[in-house]
Amino acid sequence: MQLSTSISKISNINVNIQSGNITEQQDVDAIVLPTNPLLFKEPGVSAEIFQKCGQDKLEKALKKLKEKEKLKRKQENGQIEQPGLFNNKKEKQLILDFSQFLAMKQQEEQEEEIVDIRFNIGYVDCVKSYKLKIERQIKNILIVVEPENFNEQLIVQSIKNIIIKSNELGFKKVAVPILCQFDDNFEPKVWAFQYKKAFFDVQQQLQLKNQIEIIIPCHTEEILYGFQKTFQSSEYVKATNIYITDISNVEVLVNPVNQNNPYFGASGKIIEKAGSALEQDIRQQVVRGNKWILSKSFRLQEQNIKYILTFIGPVQQRKTRADKLQYFFQKILQICNDQLKVESICIPLLAIPQAIFEQKENQNFLLNRIPLALKDAILEFEKQKKKHKQILISIQDDQLREFCIQLFQ
Repeated sequence: MQLSTSISKISNINVNIQSGNITEQQDVDAIVLPTNPLLFKEPGVSAEIFQKCGQDKLEKALKKLKEKEKLKRKQENGQIEQPGLFNNKKEKQLILDFSQFLAMKQQEEQEEEIVDIRFNIGYVDCVKSYKLKIERQIKNILIVVEPENFNEQLIVQSIKNIIIKSNELGFKKVAVPILCQFDDNFEPKVWAFQYKKAFFDVQQQLQLKNQIEIIIPCHTEEILYGFQKTFQSSEYVKATNIYITDISNVEVLVNPVNQNNPYFGASGKIIEKAGSALEQDIRQQVVRGNKWILSKSFRLQEQNIKYILTFIGPVQQRKTRADKLQYFFQKILQICNDQLKVESICIPLLAIPQAIFEQKENQNFLLNRIPLALKDAILEFEKQKKKHKQILISIQDDQLREFCIQLFQ
């Protein structure tokens, strides 16, 4: 059974992931209201906050924000009349007939109503909480303009802006909902990582000196599980930029091979460095129809590597790419633990898609799905009270390696 509350710590940011509804929070400095560029009410959490806060009052507060922003933009564009240019109506009448003046003013007001002010994605501001302050001791509402659809960069920036604004206002305890959760491709673990990345980024950027608690209420068991497991650390998983054939002092080297192109990329380098004996071993096992091939490390023994575990892809009989990745990683952990009884493994991350997917499945594939699948497999493995001493990920892409470091920390 999933815990109703779990707390993770990222430097001075305490992340409290819990079951519940954001409007049921009590005694917090602020809850976050997701809205759109026009600051209008949206379905779901947004509509509920509007209702419990007092819709009329909240709409008036947001309207004032829009008027303030409109005035600011006019000033920036030089559209505001300088003070003292016209001291009273009589001076205006010297320039314009009063009826003409009124007609122009009415036209300007109509134009301003037609073209409403729009706020940028990630915009954050603070308004009163009205009824929620009295009923739930929720002191403020932080509004955030969320992306219309899932966008990793925009979600990360929106979450960062929430933390930055909270820090500026001296807030110590803020409840943040799940943004963009009505997206058709909603995946709790993928969404959760954007929050985790935002917390890492903002801590690096600001070097927060004061503690802040971020509460993430999750209204379903699936979302709660996804967020809690993503924030759960796996300290024995490490990422390195050392190329797979230069790795030393691990017991098992994983060798993902596509049968249509066995010498491509990392697999070709592993076969080349281990020597012809490995190549011959793989050929013999392929003829017998074996997909998983356990070999001695041959010449790689010099680097204190005991075994090479080769998989001959692509993976078949599984429908989705996520299923194929899950199968691949679970099988590796199973063989290394149950059969070999080893404690250290090295996996070349970027070699995996080429080996396990059909060629068409590589189109539009996001590489960060690979470490997410590995984390899923590890968590399932840990449910059985099993754990490796070291899982090393060899990856030369700096951005993806940073993703892995943050995911497993």
